[in-house]
Amino acid sequence: MSGTNSSSGNVNDHNDLERYVTVMLEGVQLPELSIIHERCIYRVPHRIHQINQQAYTPRVVSIGPIHTPFRPGGDIRLKPMEELKLQYLKSFLNGANLSVGDCVSKLKVWEPDIRRCYADPIQHNSDDFLRMVLIDACFILELFLRYYSLQEWIERDPLFLKPWLAKDVMLDLILLENQLPFFVLKGLYNLAISAYVTADFPSLVDIAFTYFEAHNEQNIRPENVYPLHFTDLLRTFMLPSSLNCRQPEKRVNIVEHLYCASQLMEAGLVFEVSPSKCILDLKYRKGVLTMPCFKVYSSTEILLRNIVAFEQCHHPTLPYITEYIKILDFLINTGKDVNILVEKKTIVNLLGDEDALATMVNNLCSNVTLPYVRPDYGSLCDQLNGFYENPRNKYKAIFIHDYFNTPWKIASTIAAIVLLVLTFIQTICSIVTLFKQ
Repeated sequence: MSGTNSSSGNVNDHNDLERYVTVMLEGVQLPELSIIHERCIYRVPHRIHQINQQAYTPRVVSIGPIHTPFRPGGDIRLKPMEELKLQYLKSFLNGANLSVGDCVSKLKVWEPDIRRCYADPIQHNSDDFLRMVLIDACFILELFLRYYSLQEWIERDPLFLKPWLAKDVMLDLILLENQLPFFVLKGLYNLAISAYVTADFPSLVDIAFTYFEAHNEQNIRPENVYPLHFTDLLRTFMLPSSLNCRQPEKRVNIVEHLYCASQLMEAGLVFEVSPSKCILDLKYRKGVLTMPCFKVYSSTEILLRNIVAFEQCHHPTLPYITEYIKILDFLINTGKDVNILVEKKTIVNLLGDEDALATMVNNLCSNVTLPYVRPDYGSLCDQLNGFYENPRNKYKAIFIHDYFNTPWKIASTIAAIVLLVLTFIQTICSIVTLFKQ
């Protein structure tokens, strides 16, 4: 009897559970595929973010909804720039002869598209969200215009009068979590210049290229460049123009091992600097690895970390920068490897400390997923490993490592060789003397 009651109770419990889950599912909406494709601004995944939180967090200025200082628990360090943002907003509107209403009416039309660009739902109501977008967008546009006409502003702009602050603002505009969609900036900029039908104004891409000119090592032209935001733009600066970097291509399994620079050099590999300005352009031919010069500044880690995070979220099938960093990670294990690449001019180390650069490179891909690599990189690694593991090269490397890799070993080896030669000569002399007798 008790068993029957227990069974009946379980059925009732299951019915309650079924109703509960059904009610939960009624409030769940499956995302449309088209909306997923529009996403381009992401929170950095926690597993990557935790390695170096400061590399993803703005120092002086917040852009967009993720780091706004007005949210609960917002960073108070970002509040002082809010007053300057308003000054820039007023200057931009006055210079373009625009009213706040002109801009707001456009932003209201664009609002659904703007919200869809953010991977996480925006919690702000419409007025708060559009106010923030308007202020941040016009701040960026006014900043870019002043930088484009730098000589007119260098002695009176509050940012340019403090070079350290201007540099921090530029770094903050690189961060993945600190972005506005580029189409919003372009729309407001075009609205501002539309009244000047006779004037020859540069495009927004032109002035953005000028602002980030120091990162454009390849001197890529702004024509036919359509960035999603500034993190995407700086990634574009690093990509070879020959690649179709918007379409997935064939990948091969990830390289699990590559010998480091010091091991490869001991085996006889020659490192040469490539004339190419694209850092991804690694080539191997007949015992020679050519690498474009990679300049490492104090800001390089921030730049690379945010681009890698962007590739993890938005370009998992096109992780060109991540693949390059992974190979660099294999080549550099210690400061000794850094010294070799610096000596061969394939790296310019502006950090000054070889061990610091090695640590930075080794940590860039921590917790990063990279299941496949480009076929040419896979082939490159296979050829380098094959070069080292060739018996002749391998034994040469072992011999150099065991007898010539430190000054003391070199001295000891030379002394042993000299002693052996002298012993051999003495033996020959003894034999000659014996025969003469």
